[in-house]
Amino acid sequence: MPSFTVADFQDQLQRLQEQLQKAQARANELQNAMPTAAPAEPPPAVDLPESSDWADEVARIEARVRAQTSITDLQQQLIEALLENQRLHLALEQERQHHARTRQSLITALGDALDTLKQRRRSPKPP
Repeated sequence: MPSFTVADFQDQLQRLQEQLQKAQARANELQNAMPTAAPAEPPPAVDLPESSDWADEVARIEARVRAQTSITDLQQQLIEALLENQRLHLALEQERQHHARTRQSLITALGDALDTLKQRRRSPKPP
């Protein structure tokens, strides 16, 4: 199983945010152009993650979106995706804060251990 870093999640979050913005702009264009009709052509291809790990997920999502013929349904899915994006963003921020606290605690503990070690080395040894 691949190991992911915070930077990987940030990159993925950024790509998802860009994709959502493009989808939202496209949905607004379609609604303004044809407020009651379904789009005549399939939606444009989205910039997809390059990792083959995402291929099945991308195919599943594309099939789900292309199966929708109602702008209202697509708007509902977009709202759900934006809410999920926001939830994930908040979870990532909480994880960053937790990581920073943990890092600070470990640094403090290491400093305390070094201070204790220095004190033991300086103190006279009993006979």
